[in-house]
Amino acid sequence: MNDKKIRNNEITGVGCDVSQCKYNTIDSKCSASHISVQNDKATTKSETYCSTFCPRGCCD
Repeated sequence: MNDKKIRNNEITGVGCDVSQCKYNTIDSKCSASHISVQNDKATTKSETYCSTFCPRGCCD
């Protein structure tokens, strides 16, 4: 796995389409300091999920 660099409060190369996540930028990038994708039993993309998700206005 390639290490991703953080640039201008976004993890380069990591997109985000979840408009209600506080880490989603105006140009659909992830601005979290790290991400965590979970479900160790996943066998398809739809079975994975981003546990870094935080609804806008809810998290610190």
